[in-house]
Amino acid sequence: MTTINFSSLQLPDGEIALDEQTLKKYGSNNFTQEITTEVLPDAVVFAETVADVQATIRFAAANQIAVVPQGAKTSIVNSAAGLSGSLILNLSRMNHILSIEPENQVAVVEPGVLNGDLDGDLDAETRKVGYFFSPDPGSKRISSVGGNIATNAGGMSSVKYGTTKQSVLGLKVVLANGELVTLGGKTFKNNAAYDLADLLVGSEGTLGVIVEAIVRIVPIPSGNSITGLATFPTIHELMRAVQAVQASGVNPSMLEILNRVSIEALDEYEHSHLGSHGEQALLIFQIDVAVAGVLEKLHKLLQEYGATKIDVTEDAGRTAEIIKIRQDIFAAGAQYGRLIVEDIAVPLGQLAKVADKAEELADKYQQRLLLLGHAGDGNLHPDIILEDKDGDLPEGTQKFIDELLEFVIQVNGTVSAEHGIGSLKNAWVPKQLDENVRVLQKQVKKAFDPAGILNPGRKI
Repeated sequence: MTTINFSSLQLPDGEIALDEQTLKKYGSNNFTQEITTEVLPDAVVFAETVADVQATIRFAAANQIAVVPQGAKTSIVNSAAGLSGSLILNLSRMNHILSIEPENQVAVVEPGVLNGDLDGDLDAETRKVGYFFSPDPGSKRISSVGGNIATNAGGMSSVKYGTTKQSVLGLKVVLANGELVTLGGKTFKNNAAYDLADLLVGSEGTLGVIVEAIVRIVPIPSGNSITGLATFPTIHELMRAVQAVQASGVNPSMLEILNRVSIEALDEYEHSHLGSHGEQALLIFQIDVAVAGVLEKLHKLLQEYGATKIDVTEDAGRTAEIIKIRQDIFAAGAQYGRLIVEDIAVPLGQLAKVADKAEELADKYQQRLLLLGHAGDGNLHPDIILEDKDGDLPEGTQKFIDELLEFVIQVNGTVSAEHGIGSLKNAWVPKQLDENVRVLQKQVKKAFDPAGILNPGRKI
């Protein structure tokens, strides 16, 4: 523990916690299953206003304390967990929707606003005026908009609407010296300056602390939407079907895949019968604006690529059931003990090859592979189920991860698609990025954070 005198940190509105129980609770990211060791921060600040954030950053700069910005604490790559000798700056109390402006197609929010579909959440509130917030990560109900921006979160609808980056128009950010800057604005186009708001998206709290965001909201599509399931004899055939659907012009808003282990886990978790006839791979799809003839075209295409069963609905209740299948997959995998979550993206033409490689490596190292993901934009989650909840990863699991990520880089993919780098994937950054790019990244970090106090050791 540090000898810093935190009593000299004067917060206008927030509060500071120094007790061990709070440090433990907020010092770890429980969704990061690959790391089970506990590192306690020295303090947790609960900011309620921009002035609290500024006071905290200025105090940290004066005392050379590392600051870890934190939202809803749902990081899978340990990017918002405590560091030894650090101060956690928790923004969950800055949770107000400042305005929803249908006339501008924007909403202005504080970083602690939740993304989800309950009253008070951004997506739910915008739907009340005929709009929606398109980013929909698997953690939608429990993750904050600030965290989504910090990691450039994706989700099931990113195949059509993009990742969080495509929804961010402007930001207010507290820099490493405590100064507040405004980046971007409410216009959809703006070439007056370097796009620094875009640079902050995905920066994981290493360049500044986001205290307000202007995000784009989208009109709810008119017309009928269709949602469905299709089963395939193998994951390879399913991946080829995904590529064909993407090239067909039907413009899906969702293309989610699940392998045999995923189907079995869901059947056990939900008491369903998805795999009752030996189904080996499952595609969940949705077209939120279904024009005439598109269903017939999609049905024919899926059959052409080996679909053995196709179940399509326009019913809202049945649609919710199908979407829930995909939303429940992480809980279904975690029911057995511990779920090691990976996050990769590859060129669409490499999907089948990478899926085959993942299955091959899982067999080689005797790993229970939960293969799922947003296949429509090349984003896969090759996750491993472990019965042991604690300790280091088994040797076979680590070898599976290492060999798979090496292969992903070989086929021009990325080791992080939507979860970020954090501290978990730092070792892979030099393997994916060339030296000149790494130098530029360090120069950018130095320009924004000369003393290196903002979430050090993460991202770069």
